[in-house]
Amino acid sequence: MIQCCTNTATGWREEMKKPGWIKVFLIVACTSIFLQSGGAFCAETESTVKFTLPPPDSEQTQTYLGLDAMKQFKVSDIKAKIVVIELMSGFCSACQANTPIINDVYKTIQADSSLADVKVIAIAIADDKTSVETFKKQFKPIFPMLLDENREIMRSKIISATPVTMVVSTQDAKVLFTQPGLIPDAEGFVKQVRFVKQLEAMDKGTQQ
Repeated sequence: MIQCCTNTATGWREEMKKPGWIKVFLIVACTSIFLQSGGAFCAETESTVKFTLPPPDSEQTQTYLGLDAMKQFKVSDIKAKIVVIELMSGFCSACQANTPIINDVYKTIQADSSLADVKVIAIAIADDKTSVETFKKQFKPIFPMLLDENREIMRSKIISATPVTMVVSTQDAKVLFTQPGLIPDAEGFVKQVRFVKQLEAMDKGTQQ
């Protein structure tokens, strides 16, 4: 279960084991993330994406994600360092309201060369093909929107409500932070992505 870092004693204990200046930076940055996001961000250190992702919705999405085939895939198959995953439903009013915000997140990331190794996708977890196509026509998402046609993610009960937006490391499928519900501000969300991307790079550097 994804939790806020204020309730994550295990996560803090692991950070305290890191070398001095790395430890200080991680703690300060995580605190900054928490304060700026109103407590919505920061994930349990041990949380990982264990489900298989649905096939890409088009060859364009396949190319965008760097996938080898139009079939189910794992987070680690994505040719990027970080992936933003929105778990949503076309029938969810909050998901509908979140779409223009995710559009802005996607556009900002696409336009920033320093975030070239960050990808953005959504997964419809409680829909069929018709409802997803209707959603696309009405709300015009510009980011890839995959369909969990077999509803495996929903049955796994990984979340209890939609939308939930996760930022995930593709190297180990670790959930770096999560935003339940509406994203308050696209610019602020992208700022959080930059923060966590930097933290993750430093964290991986200490393990090499």
